[in-house]
Amino acid sequence: MVGGIIDRRSPLPYYAQLKQLLIVRLETGMEPGSRLPGEMTLCEEYGVSRTVVRQALDELEAEGRIVRRKGQGTFAAARKTDETLFQSLTGLYEDVQ
Repeated sequence: MVGGIIDRRSPLPYYAQLKQLLIVRLETGMEPGSRLPGEMTLCEEYGVSRTVVRQALDELEAEGRIVRRKGQGTFAAARKTDETLFQSLTGLYEDVQ
């Protein structure tokens, strides 16, 4: 299996485990805009139900890590710029001025 397995003995719910596995997958092996496998493929790949996959994807979408487009699929979202970095660069620009 790609990206890990679901631990059936863990007290952590399956959807939470799947979410963590997908986060690792998004951060290590996928460029923004890359398409994720479909729900059924994820079900087969991780051995979980479609409900588990949907709940994990719902949470990732709410966090802005993925973008879902009806009829097109699920895609890795663009990585967000760290706001503290942006603020420090803005401060540096003002200091230089």
